[in-house]
Amino acid sequence: MNMATPLEQSMIMGIVVEDERGAASGVNSALWSLPNALSSFVGAYLMGLGFLAAPFVLAGAFYVASISLFWFFFRKTELLDY
Repeated sequence: MNMATPLEQSMIMGIVVEDERGAASGVNSALWSLPNALSSFVGAYLMGLGFLAAPFVLAGAFYVASISLFWFFFRKTELLDY
C-alpha cells in the first residue's frame, strides 16, 4: 500500500532546491510518522468497541483522499532542472 512512497520522495526532491532537501525530507517524514503513530491508538480503540472493520474502512478513505489531494495540489508542478 506504500509502494508510491519512493515516487513521492523523488518528486519532492525534484521540486525542492538542493539546499533545503534535508529539511523537506525531515518534514515529510514527520508528517507521515505522527499520524501513523496516533492511528494505532484510534484503531485499537475502535476495535475495542467492536467496530472491527472501521479502521480498515477509514484507512481506505484516507488513502483515497490523500491520493486525490496530492494529485490536485501537484498536478501542474514541474520538476527543477539542474
